[in-house]
Amino acid sequence: MCVLCLHCPHASLSCDPTPKSDLPVNLKLLIPGPDPMESRGHGWGPGPAMDSDTDSSTDSEGEERVRERVRQREEQEDVESRAIATSPDGRFLKFCMELGRGSFKTVYRGLDTDTTVEVAWCELQTSRLSREERHRFQEEVQMLKGLQHPNIVRFYDSWKCRMQGHKVLIMVTELMTSGTLKTYLKRFKEMKLKLLQRWSIQILRGLNFLHSRSPPILHRDLKCDNIFITGPAGSVKIGDLGLATLKKAPFAKSVIGTPEFMAPEMYEERYDEAVDVYAFGMCLLEMTTSEYPYSECHSAAHIYRKVTSGIKPDSFFKVKVPELKEIIEGCIQTNSSER
Repeated sequence: MCVLCLHCPHASLSCDPTPKSDLPVNLKLLIPGPDPMESRGHGWGPGPAMDSDTDSSTDSEGEERVRERVRQREEQEDVESRAIATSPDGRFLKFCMELGRGSFKTVYRGLDTDTTVEVAWCELQTSRLSREERHRFQEEVQMLKGLQHPNIVRFYDSWKCRMQGHKVLIMVTELMTSGTLKTYLKRFKEMKLKLLQRWSIQILRGLNFLHSRSPPILHRDLKCDNIFITGPAGSVKIGDLGLATLKKAPFAKSVIGTPEFMAPEMYEERYDEAVDVYAFGMCLLEMTTSEYPYSECHSAAHIYRKVTSGIKPDSFFKVKVPELKEIIEGCIQTNSSER
């Protein structure tokens, strides 16, 4: 989830996404008729006389339609550039331009008015969480505000609100516009070994930064879908830290994540930083083979049985580079102490 109290007086405004149909352009404006002087006495025959009043009326109607078309375009541009909500302190603006949508969150384009840099305005549905879970989540996002690392998506601010009767948490993060590792693999199918090595090191640097905080921060849902590529530098950043858990006790105690990337101990609801090492191993496997781990399974229950039994994904046996295969195998050991 990166992966919500609109205090703005205009928060209730919404745009109509239905595109307006273009009005037709009068063809008489584009194709001139015959010269009436020529049709009367210059060898072209008698021909009918032109009614100047009718012609002027038609021209006026065409011009009016063109003006209406321009006005509609300007209105659409105005809707997309007009802020429809603001943060409580007025620093961040939300625009009526949806960037993405998931089962629990919707992301809109936003703006940091202090720096004039575009940001991601994320609205998370928290109505399904208990009061204790919401309180814990609030503590987590407060900690995330202080995280600054070149391989972690920047977290700026968050606050609670109600939207259409639902409890919502709004999170403002760095805007990533160059896609994820998942979209990269879908497009190029195969990742060159040097690039895989460079990006893997950057992911590990990000994880090491999270795990070295006091208390340590667990991501708990690391996968290629929430590792983002930065366009200018061509580096990667770990995002969607909304599921991160501050390890204030020796073990966290909740099951949450993506089955294909979940370590066996997550199902037992007792785990530590090693779950992120396991997930990294599965990310590395997908980056190497361009196949989703356990894609041969047809249900989450089937994946659970394989994971808890120590059965590796079929794609593991397709890894051609021995050194990579050894690293992946070390990351996805069933026993967390062996990772």
